[in-house]
Amino acid sequence: MKIAHISDLHFGSHDDAIMRALLAHIISAQVDLVIASGDVTQSATEEEFVQCRAFFDALPVPVFVIPGNHDLPGMDLARFINPFARYKRHLTHDLNPELATPLVHIKGINTARRVLPHWNWANGAVSARQRRNIADCFAASTAQWRLFVLHHPLMSPKEFPLDITVFNSAELLKTIADRDIDIVLAGHQHHAYIETRQSDVHKTLFVSASTAMSTRIRRQPQGFNILHFSDRTVRIDLLRYADGQFTTFEAITHTKP
Repeated sequence: MKIAHISDLHFGSHDDAIMRALLAHIISAQVDLVIASGDVTQSATEEEFVQCRAFFDALPVPVFVIPGNHDLPGMDLARFINPFARYKRHLTHDLNPELATPLVHIKGINTARRVLPHWNWANGAVSARQRRNIADCFAASTAQWRLFVLHHPLMSPKEFPLDITVFNSAELLKTIADRDIDIVLAGHQHHAYIETRQSDVHKTLFVSASTAMSTRIRRQPQGFNILHFSDRTVRIDLLRYADGQFTTFEAITHTKP
């Protein structure tokens, strides 16, 4: 099974040429699924969601998508009354989706919140109900690989640490360890990297993607990831955009014991 992991599309502040290159590469790669880990829009406007819907519809495979903090309206009444109305109308009503295949079991959650006990509402949070849902989901899983998706990362890159707060992250990390989740996909930082957490019996890979097409880059150019799953092995390719195309700049292979 081959999965493309894209994040932080930020329609409304995106580059059309990069969008076309991304679409072409995903189609040519013949992936089985696309996972979009949040911030598909810049300001959660109707027009941006229409653009995102058109992009998803142009893909020849299903899209597994979760919201990011940019997918809520800004400081207007809609944020406090029905913050995900536009997201649900154009994309999906399921903010905490799940997809089970014989090889890979995927669970996503929404970590974006309309308000937070913090001055920066761009941060994230996970609730006790979500943690129970994750635990129940993977307790019943019989798939070889367990894949978890959220927008806000739980780890930071060693070479480029960024201050990201996810409320109740310690409890979520315990759930991840307790359920032997193999891979955690995230975005938000616009920085691609892979970090690991190792217990006595299990290793979890924390994989973040750069922004796929936004002009709002940090130290890295635009990019995305492709995950190649077999029964016991996964290869993760990290791709970057340059000279009109996406190419792999790093790849790691992990084999389950």
